[in-house]
Amino acid sequence: MQDSADIVVIGGGCIGVSVAYHLAKRGAGKVLLLERDEFLGQESTGKCAGGIRAQFSTEINTRLSLLSIDAFERWGEEIQEPLQYWQWGYCFLLTNDQLVASFKKSFEMWNRLGMDAEWWEPAEVEKRLPYVNMDGVQGATFYARDGFGDPSDITQGYAKAARRHDAVIENNVEVTGLKLDENGREVVGVKTNQGDVACSKVVLCTGAWTRDVAGLVGVDVPVEPIRRQIIVTDKFEDIKDPFPMTVDLSTTLYFHRESGGILIGMSDQTESAGYDDSFNEEFGEQMLMTAMERAPVLENASPKHKWAGLYEVTPDHHPVMDKLGHIRGGYVCAGFSGHGLMHAPAAGTLMAELILDGRATSIDISALELARFSDPSRLHDEANVI
Repeated sequence: MQDSADIVVIGGGCIGVSVAYHLAKRGAGKVLLLERDEFLGQESTGKCAGGIRAQFSTEINTRLSLLSIDAFERWGEEIQEPLQYWQWGYCFLLTNDQLVASFKKSFEMWNRLGMDAEWWEPAEVEKRLPYVNMDGVQGATFYARDGFGDPSDITQGYAKAARRHDAVIENNVEVTGLKLDENGREVVGVKTNQGDVACSKVVLCTGAWTRDVAGLVGVDVPVEPIRRQIIVTDKFEDIKDPFPMTVDLSTTLYFHRESGGILIGMSDQTESAGYDDSFNEEFGEQMLMTAMERAPVLENASPKHKWAGLYEVTPDHHPVMDKLGHIRGGYVCAGFSGHGLMHAPAAGTLMAELILDGRATSIDISALELARFSDPSRLHDEANVI
């Protein structure tokens, strides 16, 4: 392994490879990405549902999505690698007065940002989504540019494109520490299980482990690992393609097409922070029951695969994209709270701007600064989290 680089990116999930690609594309010098696992994207990226959507409740999250969707739509032209990407839309079912009021407010913001979102009355929902049990449904929102993509294609595509721009990606390399100057304030390298690497800049794209890594240099990045679970059924054709990612936000249930079957997910609101990524069979049964209540046709589906992974959750469900506190040459891009895959293109673009130009210009990301967590008035909670 090389013993020096200009910039070291730690973490080989979708965020890390996007950051490495965008830095290398900009001619940032010797870019080195270090991933501790044997393969890229094996943690949160490889275990996610693949959703890509712009229907958020805050403007900054919506802008991150729109910038990313633009990138996904021109993927073949820019990245020149395969991408399975289905723009079948997202449909959010609104089942109480509070959700209707919240989404009406969001709908106005989406229109202001140029989204051609649709508001469906109950009759339209029933027509468009004949598989849905309409009990309690007061309406729905739909955005045709939303959809879902293949996490492996996104990760491998960025990795290959980064290598074409001379970035180096090393697997089976675990970072064990960050090396600082004698004053303890400036990055001079990283320590790994394969030896030290000298560098002047380091970017933490370490997902659910970010708090632990940042803590090595005395910086608190409040990212908590929270388990989420997914079930994929055997081949199932009772719901006809194409159908949108369907979300019942009141229960956090969501489902979409996956490998000929149906992918089903739901958040366990009682889950506490921790690194346990085993599948909870009891909650899995609750997921299936909730899915069959909202879409009775799913009674005919047979579960085939089950797995769990970790969300990297911040207190306000927005990422941190900023300098690493007081550490000169340190940066952090983590805490996407379940939205990392869909925001990976924007994250890479904006972090490259921040690192190379001194500030992000494609989008104003001052709302995502680390310092916001010390000032409750700066927090902006994302309501549309599933």
